[in-house]
Amino acid sequence: MKNLIFSCILLVIFLTGCKKDEVVSDPNPTYNGVSQNIGDGKVYAWVKFTGDKPSSIGMTLAKGALNNIPHNGGTSLIIALPTEAIGKTSFDHLYLDFSHSGHEPVGIYDVAHFDVHFMMQSNAERSVIPPYLTTTATKFDNLPPTGIMPVPYFRLPAGVPLMGVHWANPTSPELNGGKFTETLIMGSYDGKFTFIEPMVTLDLLLTKPTITKAIPTPAKFAKTGYFPMKYSIKQVGDDVQVSLDELMLMQ
Repeated sequence: MKNLIFSCILLVIFLTGCKKDEVVSDPNPTYNGVSQNIGDGKVYAWVKFTGDKPSSIGMTLAKGALNNIPHNGGTSLIIALPTEAIGKTSFDHLYLDFSHSGHEPVGIYDVAHFDVHFMMQSNAERSVIPPYLTTTATKFDNLPPTGIMPVPYFRLPAGVPLMGVHWANPTSPELNGGKFTETLIMGSYDGKFTFIEPMVTLDLLLTKPTITKAIPTPAKFAKTGYFPMKYSIKQVGDDVQVSLDELMLMQ
């Protein structure tokens, strides 16, 4: 009888130990946000951590998302970040635009492409940005202090509703006689650096690209936060990812 009781105790200890071993948390987790429909697939945002620090934030266009996107009126989506990203990164949400005919300037960006805005301002603030008019220009023309926008970025004319002022890199191939396939735009509004925007053509995404490039770093930051050192556009299995990578804490 004693042997039976002893054996049962050992069995309970063994099973308890196995259960503990099975619950192993990922030391470098990735958290996904809520997905939305686009084309014949889904799109969602995500954040990846290395230990307890955010290391990458991005958007996934899942299998089928590039197919059958409506031609009429373009597509605009507000993509919520996973809750784990809020307050841990410098970003609040993603604002995704797709247009089959692109936008101005004519002859440069007027091809089918995605504008992936990683927004550092709240959706409430972004959603009330008006068209650029004489009566509304003040906040557009209130540019961030010198050093906040990275060198060599320069301001593009006027501004865009729901987005703000766009800044471009004069060394980008499409601004020097080359073809636009992908580029990195930045944005501001009312004196603040408000977004980082990878732009990428549909044609490039259909080639299953693997692209990683450095991001120019501002000389100074308005507040402490994580800023990306690189951005990536790449095929991952059946999906496409656009991400800001190697997030570094800047002060």
